[in-house]
Order: sequence, then structure tokens, then C-alpha cells
Amino acid sequence: MSEGPKHSVDFTRHGKAKYATYSEVQGSENPRAQFDHENQVAPDLTREGCELAERSARALLANFYVDEDVLFFASSNEVRAIETANIYRKVAHEMGIEISRPKNVHSSLAEEVGEGEIRVVDSLSINAPDILLGNVFSPDSHLESVNWDSVDDPDFLERWEKARKIINANDKGSFGANFFEHSEAIKAIFPELQDAEDIYNQQFKNLIRLARFGLKKANESGHSKNVRILAFGHENYMGWALDKYFQDNEITNCETVHIEVDEDERVHMTRRGQEQIISE
Repeated sequence: MSEGPKHSVDFTRHGKAKYATYSEVQGSENPRAQFDHENQVAPDLTREGCELAERSARALLANFYVDEDVLFFASSNEVRAIETANIYRKVAHEMGIEISRPKNVHSSLAEEVGEGEIRVVDSLSINAPDILLGNVFSPDSHLESVNWDSVDDPDFLERWEKARKIINANDKGSFGANFFEHSEAIKAIFPELQDAEDIYNQQFKNLIRLARFGLKKANESGHSKNVRILAFGHENYMGWALDKYFQDNEITNCETVHIEVDEDERVHMTRRGQEQIISE
């Protein structure tokens, strides 16, 4: 028998994606539409994204034990996260690792893609109320599809140009890096946006509460196997926490952060071989 945590959460950022749903909305007659999780362009992972997800899945799942572990899959409602979770799920089946099926998937897309074995969780999701505005942090290459003729709000356009000047003056090369670096300044222009600290206080802390709740339920279940929750999501609500505890805000595609809760209710977070006890 292996020695190790009885129950745990492994949070993984999704694989490299085309962000096709965002491009479709931005090129439409309503570029500022709200994200609709049941109306997405799929598949969204690139070929490279699929290949990386499969390699990463095999590396992660090699640490699990067929006779000792049972997996529970949770995901953001965005198709790129669901597809990434599904690749890990398929590898788990191939390796013969038991998967616990959720009672309710909460997404017809996840039901179809993950065959009812991937639970969509709001705490892992972005749910952008304004897709174009949410992409203000993206590099220019992600904004080429915007139908600017349908954006007829002069005040929005003026503020957008002001915000983009800040981004382009010091473009960090990715949405996540730009969000971490510039979100406080952009929030001063668009107060309706959350900055990196806001989303840490709200969404990351909710993620930790979810982990505590899930692991508590796993402990109470009396399950004979170790319950391992595999959660798939996004970079924006991880950056502040990773910088706070590991002095590095980046989480790369298919990188995993390991979370355990000990018997004293302390949360242990491990990434890239470093472990920290976090105070949330």
C-alpha cells in the first residue's frame, strides 16, 4: 500500500485552445454579448493542446493507484476546460482507474463530451458578462476578429483605447500575465471589471472552500479508496494566489497545482515541487 494523502484536489489549467467561441462572439453583431455556456464552438483545443493534455494526463495519473484511488472530475463550464478534463478522463479509463460519476453534471455540453462523468462547477468558471470587455487584457492577436462596426458606444470605445494603450505599452504576452500585471490600472478605467486581487478574494477563496467541502465529504463518505478530485479551470483566478505563495503568478497550459487539507484544517498547496501552507 502507498503512503500519501487520503484525499486531495489537483487543479489543472486547460490545454492550449483556439478560443473559438470568443472569436465568434467578437465577430458577431453583438461583440459584447454575455458568455453562454450552452452555446459554444467545439472542439476548441488545438492539436498541440490535445497532445499536451494527453502527455500531462499520463504523467499525473501515473501517481495514482488502481486499487487505492477513485477519481472525481470537475470542470469550468468553458469547452476548453471540459475537453481537457475529458482527455484526462479517457486516460484514466485506459489505465483502469475508477471514476466516480456525479449525480448531476449541470451542463448538457459536459454531459455530451464527458459522457456524464465531468461535473461542471461554478467556482471554476469565468462566466464573462461582456466577452469583448473581458478580453481587454488579451494580446492584439486575440482581438483580430472584433466587429468594431457593431460597437457603437463612444464612451466604451474611448475607455477601451485608453486601456489598450496601457496593455500594449507593456504587453506580457498572454491574457493571464497581462491580467495580473495591469488589472488594477484597467479597473480604474472600467470599474465594472474585477482586478487580480478581487478575483483572488472571491473566486480563488471559493475554490479553496470548495476543496475543503469536497475533501470533508470524501472523508465522511467512508469510501474505501482515496478520493482524488481532478478540477480543470483557468489562469486568471490563480495568478494572485500563486504570486502570493510562490512568487510566480504564471500557471501554464496543463500545469497542475496540488491541494490537500490536513486534519487540522490547514490547506497545503504544492506546485512545481514546492509546498506552502496557505492561510485561506
